[in-house]
Amino acid sequence: MSLRVLLAEDDPDIQFVAGAALQRSGVEVVTVGDGRAALAAITDSPPDAVLLDCRMPGLDGLEVCRRLKLDPATAHVPVILLTAAQASEIERGLALGARGFLTKPFNALTLGDELRAILT
Repeated sequence: MSLRVLLAEDDPDIQFVAGAALQRSGVEVVTVGDGRAALAAITDSPPDAVLLDCRMPGLDGLEVCRRLKLDPATAHVPVILLTAAQASEIERGLALGARGFLTKPFNALTLGDELRAILT
């Protein structure tokens, strides 16, 4: 299954490692560094899924998820939270419509498989 995923992560090191791990597993990855850029990229060309860091400065991943799910043009796009966040934030994300979550630190060798498992 070929996937095009938007990765929104503000930490350049995590962005690089996650992006490389996903690409190695056959996922096409578009990366952005904040929530506003994520919304713009999704509006321009909706991906097959969005992998969002919960805690980004400015517009955080939970707010991006909320906005995506409220917009009929993007409500269908699966959102997966990538987070080291507390359980309450994960619960809030799921309540906002996120399909699932992956925790930091993640295993770069299995990240693509874990993402696909959430999407199936």
